[in-house]
Amino acid sequence: MKRRVKVTIEDFAPLRENLNNPEELALYEAANGHTYDAEIEHDGYAVIDLPDGDYIELAPGEYQIMIEEWTKAGTIGALTLETKSDPADDKALLYRLVDASGAETEPPRSLSKQVVELLGKTWFGKK
Repeated sequence: MKRRVKVTIEDFAPLRENLNNPEELALYEAANGHTYDAEIEHDGYAVIDLPDGDYIELAPGEYQIMIEEWTKAGTIGALTLETKSDPADDKALLYRLVDASGAETEPPRSLSKQVVELLGKTWFGKK
């Protein structure tokens, strides 16, 4: 499944240990901080085809899934809950409430993706 991801490698030491080719390591360094379309594998790894014909493979902690436009997350009464990635924090999502005309009724609030995931597991997780 293709998803929009941002490369967020914080520690290059494990990559330096596993990659023997400096040119391959340079691909990861150049991609870091940039957003790409990636194929997310069943094991959580992301494969990014780079523009020059090369590719990189990222472990789950080396990228963040990005939602670049406001996306409907659900409804609360007559209001619509929308979300998108927080441009100030790659590990957070913005949420806002809008009315039927699209006007904000509550300003955007930032929540950590980890908090959102934990709340989802607590409320809707199956034992």
